[in-house]
Amino acid sequence: MGLGPTLRRSEHGRPWPSASRRVPYNACVRLALLSLLAVVVLLIVGWVGLSQSRYGRAMSLLVRMGKVPGVVGAHVGSWQVTTVDRRMLAFTGRHGPRVARLYRPATVRTRPVLLTGGVHALGIDEPRLIAFAETLATSGTPVITPQLPDLKEYLVTTRLTDDIEDAALAMLTAPEVPQDADGRIGLLGISFAGGLSIIAAGRPSLRDRVGFVFSVGGHARLPDVMRYLCTGRQPDGRMHPPHEYGAVILLTNMAEDVVPADQVAPLRAAVHQFLHASHVDMFDKPQAAIEFQKARDMETGLAAPARAFMHLVNQRDALGLGTRLLPFLDRWGREAALSPAASPAPIAPVFVMHAQGDDVIPDSEASALAGYLRSQGTPVRMFVTSLMSHAEVARTPTVGELVTMVRGWAELPW
Repeated sequence: MGLGPTLRRSEHGRPWPSASRRVPYNACVRLALLSLLAVVVLLIVGWVGLSQSRYGRAMSLLVRMGKVPGVVGAHVGSWQVTTVDRRMLAFTGRHGPRVARLYRPATVRTRPVLLTGGVHALGIDEPRLIAFAETLATSGTPVITPQLPDLKEYLVTTRLTDDIEDAALAMLTAPEVPQDADGRIGLLGISFAGGLSIIAAGRPSLRDRVGFVFSVGGHARLPDVMRYLCTGRQPDGRMHPPHEYGAVILLTNMAEDVVPADQVAPLRAAVHQFLHASHVDMFDKPQAAIEFQKARDMETGLAAPARAFMHLVNQRDALGLGTRLLPFLDRWGREAALSPAASPAPIAPVFVMHAQGDDVIPDSEASALAGYLRSQGTPVRMFVTSLMSHAEVARTPTVGELVTMVRGWAELPW
């Protein structure tokens, strides 16, 4: 009768679905497909956006530094990379002529950074320092590594702090160095140079010309570190056996106080041979055995008491050497220019990164350093991690560690 649509029936008598009942199902499918497509597009756009952001640049850098394996590691590690040109620069500081190596990226993305390595006879030619500088520069950061004589001699002196300050000032005016719009430079110091870079950044000449400071394995109070290296007792009271490397560095610096003047140079030469052998041991065990034997041979040629000190070095007896050095601690390393916690703090933000269980500069120095800087009004971010071994990457980071480090690295005022 005209009361509504008549249902078509199949040959079995059951009604067929009408077109009006099929439309909602098809619409849902289309909506789901469009939603999925939108999600994919957003993911692609987001991934591309991330790859071009400061967080993407930080991810790329840290993935390459941490040697993250796999396809994702290779892909992320390729984000925002550029070619790098190396050249040598010369400048004159208050302690004489100096040179530095500039790593200049073809595409500059950040302010320049003065990168000062730890004590090592190879100075700016030390392979790990070169690799670090190259990795930074490949991400678009102009990097300057200054050649500082005392670092090559394994000496921690007030001249180093002056040299870091002078190098930063020289690089701020060097025409070869790409400058940031705000005219500030970043300071990045490794091991003892981390603490000394913080001191330099707090000095009047640099106070308003530093964008940030990054301390990797740095110290707060040098006398506290010295006492730890001699006793194994950290400033916070914890006991942790020190690495013999630290006590050997201490002996090099205190040689003038513990042996007669005519024995200082021969003792330091023998110690340098031991340290050279230790470096070779990292990549060539057979050759290292030869180099260590040279150090033992040099020991036999020393007069007493230098011979006794060198014997402790060759035996890797850190605490025995520390016991011999302990009575002389008050004679060295007390200057304010050697301890950030005894010097004016910088106004630039400071990132403090330290190895958990560090047996050269104990990890308690990180919290002491951060605490002092915060008390002075300096913005600080601290990260203590098992990812590092003193001042170098020890293993591939976990996802959580990578996320934490990416955030901290990206949010520095590059």
